[in-house]
Amino acid sequence: MRVNNSLRSKIFKSMLCLLTVIIMTVSFGLPQTIRYSKAAPPEAEKLDDEPVEANFYGDIVPSSDIANYKNGKTGTRTVKVGYFMIDGFQMYDENYGYSGYCYDYLQKIRTYTGWDYEYIGDDEDIAFSDLYRMTVEGEIDLIGGITWTQERADKLIFCNVPIAMEYTTIFVKNGDTTFLAGDYSKWRGIRLGIVRGTTYVDKVRDFAESNYFTYKGYYYDSDADLIAALENGDIDAFVSGSSHNFPGVSILAQFDPSYLFFATGLDNSDLMDSLNHALSQIETVDAGFKESLMSKYYQGNGTSNITFTSTEKLYLDSLITNNRTFTLLANPDNCPLSYLDENGKPSGILVDMTTSILDSIGLSYEFYEVSDRFEYINAYNEHRADIVIDFISDFGRSEMGGYYECDSYFDTSLASVHNDKEYSYDTIVKRHGDGIFNDSILQSLSDTDNVVFLDSLEATRRYFAAHPKACTMLPLESAVVLVGQEETNALVAEDISYRNLRFCMAINSSCGNFLIGIFNKACNSFPQQKRAEIISRYDIDNYTPKTFRAFIYDNPMYGFVVIVSGLVIFFLVIINHIGKRNRRKVEELNQKLSTALDGEKKASEAKKRFFSNMSHDMRTPLNGILGLTRSVIRNGINSVNNLDYLYKIEDSANYLELLINDSLAMSNLGRVEIELNPQMCDPGQVFDSLKNVALTFAKERDIRIILRRKEIVNLSTMIDYSRLEQAILNVISNAVKFSRKSGTIEIDLTSSMIDDGKVEYTLSVQDHGIGMSSDFQKTMFDAYTQEDRGEMTDHAGTGIGLSVVKSIVEKMNGRIDIKSKENIGTIVTLVFVFDVCAGAMLDDLQEDYEQKSLEGKTVLYCEDNELNMDIVCAILESENVKVEKAWNGKEGLDTYTNLPEGSLAAILMDIRMPVMDGLTAARAIRNSGREDSKTIPIIAVSANAFEDDKKASKDAGMNSHLSKPVDPKLLISEIKKYIYI
Repeated sequence: MRVNNSLRSKIFKSMLCLLTVIIMTVSFGLPQTIRYSKAAPPEAEKLDDEPVEANFYGDIVPSSDIANYKNGKTGTRTVKVGYFMIDGFQMYDENYGYSGYCYDYLQKIRTYTGWDYEYIGDDEDIAFSDLYRMTVEGEIDLIGGITWTQERADKLIFCNVPIAMEYTTIFVKNGDTTFLAGDYSKWRGIRLGIVRGTTYVDKVRDFAESNYFTYKGYYYDSDADLIAALENGDIDAFVSGSSHNFPGVSILAQFDPSYLFFATGLDNSDLMDSLNHALSQIETVDAGFKESLMSKYYQGNGTSNITFTSTEKLYLDSLITNNRTFTLLANPDNCPLSYLDENGKPSGILVDMTTSILDSIGLSYEFYEVSDRFEYINAYNEHRADIVIDFISDFGRSEMGGYYECDSYFDTSLASVHNDKEYSYDTIVKRHGDGIFNDSILQSLSDTDNVVFLDSLEATRRYFAAHPKACTMLPLESAVVLVGQEETNALVAEDISYRNLRFCMAINSSCGNFLIGIFNKACNSFPQQKRAEIISRYDIDNYTPKTFRAFIYDNPMYGFVVIVSGLVIFFLVIINHIGKRNRRKVEELNQKLSTALDGEKKASEAKKRFFSNMSHDMRTPLNGILGLTRSVIRNGINSVNNLDYLYKIEDSANYLELLINDSLAMSNLGRVEIELNPQMCDPGQVFDSLKNVALTFAKERDIRIILRRKEIVNLSTMIDYSRLEQAILNVISNAVKFSRKSGTIEIDLTSSMIDDGKVEYTLSVQDHGIGMSSDFQKTMFDAYTQEDRGEMTDHAGTGIGLSVVKSIVEKMNGRIDIKSKENIGTIVTLVFVFDVCAGAMLDDLQEDYEQKSLEGKTVLYCEDNELNMDIVCAILESENVKVEKAWNGKEGLDTYTNLPEGSLAAILMDIRMPVMDGLTAARAIRNSGREDSKTIPIIAVSANAFEDDKKASKDAGMNSHLSKPVDPKLLISEIKKYIYI
């Protein structure tokens, strides 16, 4: 093929354009990635009131189906609902239909009961009192939003679970200062509107008597009548519930909190039973449902005005009249909470919140200018400001410093910042002026007393670059910014959720304490919508560096593309100078290079994803093991908590072993290699032994597990216990990870004989979590495959679990079936087929060696690791076995040669050792020519757990191969097996 000069010029220009586009894309800010993590919250105790059945042999525990998922609609009853109109609670609009807190609650109940509703009162002129009477007389089946009284309880059946809580509330027009909060002496003769037939009638009477004021009651049929009367001036205020939304009003008083319920007639007990069951399911499965309804219908609505007492109002008026300006003080180095902007002016979340609160009161203010932490400290100590806006609540510190604390107006958590690969620290970094933690808290969060004081957050970032074993504590928002500003992604932030920080305003004692009540009301009335809007202004992207170096660390593949593109252009320039003779060869070389780069890119992405996810998953149990082990060491040998810590360490180690087994099963990328080593055991006992591990996984996320075991064939079978455990724990751990917090997982185990000599076990694991998309299910068994969905960011994993499970199940002549619906849940069914062993064979085998003792036997153990030597020696010495120690293969061979023939019962051999490895030592022993050299049992005890490693041990003359960590029961059993059989 010939290429003319014109075509060669076009190719050269195209490559130059490509390089230009790449460089411009890199330079002008592709999306940055900020890497930080949050530690999981501490384990929570179960909140379920109902007992959880956790025994395979127990009675079957009833559980609810997912509506319209398994059994479809569960009922067709039409329920008549008393629907009295209350803005926010129960509403109806001809254009938009039904809505409101109670209406949404009814629809959620419908998903569990299958009821249809007929609403009575939504489009008719029916008062609440009429709907109440109709419910008592049975004309209406159900009424919601009703408070409990003994009189009503004699006529109605109330549900077990309240649906909301409200306060009896007195409302006035916005801006009406005729009646002031708390000044009851001026309330005499107040005209109050009340809806007749409600409990507010009695409650306001009791409130007036207890606070010594009189009122005139005007009674109406609905909330709409109350609003109209207030606007017309017929009444001064009206009484209703806090669950009602009213426009243009302010709260004058709130009192007597009470719960709201659903209620039905005395003849409707069957309906109430179904309703109570549905409410129980909502409380268990949809724990955040009530909060979401409150946010939907009440947050940001209704009243937001602050009502002050007459004395407070006079005080505020005097401050405004006298042009009193308050001086504010803020830390200039606590980004993004408070810091100095590019113009040197105070900025940040706390600054904006404080100024908004003071603006709502109408006070004048200015900031005391400080440029660094030292000026901030001096201003605080010398009381140069009236109000410190970023004071962290600590009554001891405020009293000693001469300040009064207001209520908290911004709460956050404490975060630990350290290098990504470091979890043990030799230095704690603290900045001058930090009021976050004292020395006692430092002791509880670290193992070191070494504290370094620095001048700023920037100095902290530089300190970390030179001291990788340093750690610091910051408010979570500041920690995230510090991590984001580190260009090489070397830092990580972990949320220490059990250490909360409560920011408040501290008032200089010279200002008096009268401002405390005023500020507390203003802070508590600060709208959530405004709070969220302020926080959104200070997004993490505003503080991340936009340098080329930071971009490359955040996007390493783009840097790789730039380098490769440069190399391609270089080769094209060379080709252009060499001439037409070599162009064909160069084009072939480019084609091969492109193919190689594509393959390398795919392999690099697969390896990167695998090791990143494996690192994430392994660090969770490893953090538990290290943390609890250090606690045991610090507590001392006699601590009462040590046994509990050791059980938790064992659980974490079991989970870590599962992850390691998964990774070892992948000898090459994308290929699973599984070899079975079946032994005789009872499958029922195997499944039962997994119960505690399953419950441990679930407890970490407050997951409820229902275990059911029925019709089990109790015959000994040939099973590879470790592989069976690996497959089952993979499925259970997936169910836990992808379930929603406080959800439910159902596990069922059944078995049956399928023909002579074979038994089939079926294990079903059903969760009600996020499920899988239909597209992902097509590739879910491929190695390193994970679904990329927004709600799955917290569910890291290696992506090889299902590949390993499928291979194990198929090796056991079984099958795996997965049914899943996105955002509904997943059912995984595992079917195993095992060979049945005659009971006599098991009895004979146990009589031969399992029941025999190793007392008085001598075993040679070759191991170069002192800790492993101590562990195995402790196991053997517990069986009264004498241990001869050798620290490498050469010492082991010499010990064997120097001891009399027959004095050793067995040899335990590590594989990787200095001087002489275990394989070489085993061959030398077998070839030594001694009389017992061919018969003495040699058992490999090694961390090398691949099938190739086990084969290498067999080829070297060893009888068996055990993997570390050592299972004490398996080790003793293996020694007995080769000594006595």
